[in-house]
Amino acid sequence: MRRRFSWLLAVLFCLLGLTLLAPAFLPFDSLNHLTDSVMPDGEFESLTPDNLVVFKALFAAGGLALFALAALTFLRRWGQVGLFFRRMWADMLASLRGLRIPKAEMPFLALLLLITAAGVVYRFEYLYSSLHHDEAYTYMAFAHSLRVAVTDYHLPNNHVFHSILVYFSTQLFGNAPWAVRLPAFTAGVLLIPALYALGKRHYDRWVGLGATLLIAVSPAAVNYSTNARGYTLVALFGLVLLLLAHAVRQGKNRFVWALLVLVSALGMYTVPVFLLPFGIAFLWMFWENWRAALPGYASRRDFLTWWLVSGLAAATLTLLLYLPILIYTGAEKFFANGFVAPVPWSDYPETLAHRLAETWTEWTSRVPPAIRLLLAAGLTLSLLLHKKISPTRVPLQAASAVWVVLLLVIQRPNAWGKVWFGLLPLVILWAAAGLWGGASRLRVRAAPPAAVATILLLVPVLTRSAVILRELPRLWALQGDEEQAVLFVGAQAAGRDTLVVAPPDDASVWYYAELHGLYDRLYAGESNFDRLFVLVNPAEGQTPASVIEERGPALSESPACALLETIVKIQIFECMVSR
Repeated sequence: MRRRFSWLLAVLFCLLGLTLLAPAFLPFDSLNHLTDSVMPDGEFESLTPDNLVVFKALFAAGGLALFALAALTFLRRWGQVGLFFRRMWADMLASLRGLRIPKAEMPFLALLLLITAAGVVYRFEYLYSSLHHDEAYTYMAFAHSLRVAVTDYHLPNNHVFHSILVYFSTQLFGNAPWAVRLPAFTAGVLLIPALYALGKRHYDRWVGLGATLLIAVSPAAVNYSTNARGYTLVALFGLVLLLLAHAVRQGKNRFVWALLVLVSALGMYTVPVFLLPFGIAFLWMFWENWRAALPGYASRRDFLTWWLVSGLAAATLTLLLYLPILIYTGAEKFFANGFVAPVPWSDYPETLAHRLAETWTEWTSRVPPAIRLLLAAGLTLSLLLHKKISPTRVPLQAASAVWVVLLLVIQRPNAWGKVWFGLLPLVILWAAAGLWGGASRLRVRAAPPAAVATILLLVPVLTRSAVILRELPRLWALQGDEEQAVLFVGAQAAGRDTLVVAPPDDASVWYYAELHGLYDRLYAGESNFDRLFVLVNPAEGQTPASVIEERGPALSESPACALLETIVKIQIFECMVSR
């Protein structure tokens, strides 16, 4: 009886699967007619020629999923599914029990806490600095609405998971700069303990502490931690992914593999440039373990099967997360927008060299030349001493170099400095490995050189933190050019006056107008106004006429404009319009 019921249920699943699979082969008109027919109002507006392939893929995936259910039912394998989840639960409990901190770790954690606190203070210094165009645009265009955040990709400025976090942050705490930057700030702070954990696992505790010192005070890391964009999340997820890559080598733990899939998908859902750390982690996992006999796995093939399935599962989950964007914005905007288009081969060497030089300048800005040379020496030593300072067989640097070259050759991206930020923590780790790991190799009867170096460097870092803390009230009270301009115009504008501003200052002006409750008043008269207040940035080659032409209302004749005020880089003009 049970066998007959399983057979009948499998047939039902197959029929439903065929019903879903068939629409995947229909042309647009037929599929549109079919979807319209099932809607109460007779119109299914979400289906368009631009996202036809997305809906076809959905129907095909649904059909294949039902065929899989039919196979599970017919073969009576549902018990195996339940067993898998019970084992995952047991693995999760085992992982939580493994988080106990041994007493020998306590002094290192105390130092880590001090370094992390210093890193927080360093980032506090810039937490209230003026919001830049991209971060202000993220908030104004995407993070205002949860629905917009998960469906709108008119520009790749939408780092979707980060935008979602900004939405909740500003809903909870208001729209002050610190609340807009809170997700990026939190991820930037968490980079510090995450790098310690990876350094300890990949090298030793002193290397981990040395790396945390470097990233806590790194000007580039501090800058990205106070920039309301998704790049610190990408870097954090990359470090966590490498930690999980180490963890799956310790034994077959289904919970850790599931976490690896989830972290990979969330990283890609934040910014697609997460493909960089994702590929490094998966290539290193394969390279390090493809010939190794790992505990808990039946064979090398067993480990590689988990490796392959987890990668495919991460890709599938990523596509599911991006599904609302693929439906409502279209696949072309996501996969083929101008910002991700490959650079032509004829221009690529020059473009790549220029972008790499920009990245180097960004990473080393405000770093003394002597420190740069020391860090470069550390990078070199980390490769030369790898077998002596790391328990791993394959240097992470090697996997990174191979994957980066592959991406550069295949994608030919116009790789701005922000694209590479996910690699900065790794570069810092390698520099620390060469310096602190090399120091640990020295035979000294007194205190260990690595410990001495850590303590000596921590003293100026904490001293600088104390200076910043005293300056914070003054720093947080400063107002940027755009904010001052908004407040000036807000004090001058009357009922039917309107504000006109062009890029790159527009998004910041919108944000500060909303922050001070002036947005509705300054933009209420866009179609019916008495005066125009025009913000001009001469450094961008702007004039009142060019700003009005680019972003202002259509006028029958050029208005008469008079300069009212200059605030650093911004000139404020009053323009009278005759009617």
